[in-house]
Amino acid sequence: MEKIKLLLGAGVPYAATTPLWFTLALDNKYCHTGHRKEPQWLDIIQKQEEQKYISPEKYEQGYRFVDRSRGFTKTPNVYYRSRHKKPWWIMRTAFSREEEDYFFTLPTSIDKYIEYYTEHWKWIKGEYQSVADFSNSTCRLKKQFMLDIREKLLEVFDVKVIMIFRDPIQRLWSMAKCDYKNLKSFEKTWTYHRGSVTPTGWSNYSKMYTNHSEVWGKENVLPLIMEKAWKDPSDLSNFLGYKIEKMHENVYYPERGTKAPKLRFLPDQWTHEAADIDYPKLRKEFDWLYVDFEKTFGYLPEEWQ
Repeated sequence: MEKIKLLLGAGVPYAATTPLWFTLALDNKYCHTGHRKEPQWLDIIQKQEEQKYISPEKYEQGYRFVDRSRGFTKTPNVYYRSRHKKPWWIMRTAFSREEEDYFFTLPTSIDKYIEYYTEHWKWIKGEYQSVADFSNSTCRLKKQFMLDIREKLLEVFDVKVIMIFRDPIQRLWSMAKCDYKNLKSFEKTWTYHRGSVTPTGWSNYSKMYTNHSEVWGKENVLPLIMEKAWKDPSDLSNFLGYKIEKMHENVYYPERGTKAPKLRFLPDQWTHEAADIDYPKLRKEFDWLYVDFEKTFGYLPEEWQ
C-alpha cells in the first residue's frame, strides 16, 4: 500500500510558520492540517510519558514538560470559535462530532494520531498532496521520543520535516516583544561552557535540526531559511516535489519593524512589533548564534549578513 505523505512543520516560533502554513495549505493546496495548525499532539503524547524522557535528577529537581493538554481537548470548539482569527475553510474537516470527541480526549496515543491523519487523508486526497501537522513544539521533541514513535509512523506515512529559520536576532526581537529587557532575560536559555556560548530552547537551530535529521534522515528534513524562501521558493518546491507558485503574505518579509503592515489573519506577527530593532548592536552582542549556525550547516545565509 502506498504510504500517505505526512509533513511536519516543526517550527520555529516567530519565524513565519503561519505564513508558511498559509502558503502550503491555502495558496498552493499542498497539505491540510485538519482541525488546527498546531494540535500539539506529539508533544502531549511525550508529556504523558515525561518521566521516561527526563533524567531522574532533573525530575527530582522539579523539571517538567509544558502541559498543552487543555488546548488539545478544546480543539473542536476552538476550531468552531476561531473562524474570525484564521481562514476557517482551510481547517474544515469531514469528522463528525462523535469522532472529534473520540480523537480529542485524553489520554491519547501515537495510534490515535496515526488513525486521525489516516482518516483525514481519505477525505482530502483528491484535493491535496499531503496531511500535515504544523505544531511548533515538534521542533523541540526529545530525540529518544521521536525514535520511539518513528517505526509506527513510517509504517503508514512518508514523513518529511520542515524547520523554518529566521535571522536569529530578528526572531529573538519579535519573541521578546521588542523589549531589550525581555531579550536579556532570555540569557537563562544560553549555556556557557569553556568560554563559549551555546543556544538552548527555541534559539538552538543546530540541535533541533540535528535531532530531527538523525531520526528522519537528512534527506527528509529541510532547514528552510525564511528570508531566502520568500525571495525564491525553489528549495521548498524541490524538497516537496511540488511546484510552489506563490508565497503567502508575510509581515516578517521584508523586515519593516514598526512599519510592518497589519495583515489580516497574521496578528501573531504584527501585534508585538512595538519598537524598531538596533540590529548592529544586537548582531554584535549575539554573534555566537550565527557562529553556532555556521558550525552545523557549514555556511551563513547571505540574507543574515
